[in-house]
Amino acid sequence: MFADGIEKEVLEEVAKCLVVKKEELVKFLKDKVENPVSVVETVTKSLNDKGLITYVSPVGQCYAVTQKGMREIG
Repeated sequence: MFADGIEKEVLEEVAKCLVVKKEELVKFLKDKVENPVSVVETVTKSLNDKGLITYVSPVGQCYAVTQKGMREIG
């Protein structure tokens, strides 16, 4: 289901935290990819399209893992 390993890593990070800010994902990917901001935008859109995460915005842009996402990594 995952296009690449980065999608799985991001989903696992979101699932570990349950809710994560965009900035936290950028920091998480900082040493793993060349352009973490772009990668976060692309990967989170893909995961959202697959129903594995959802967008929430209590304070800024955040992402939360869905039940489907929890089952995917479980």
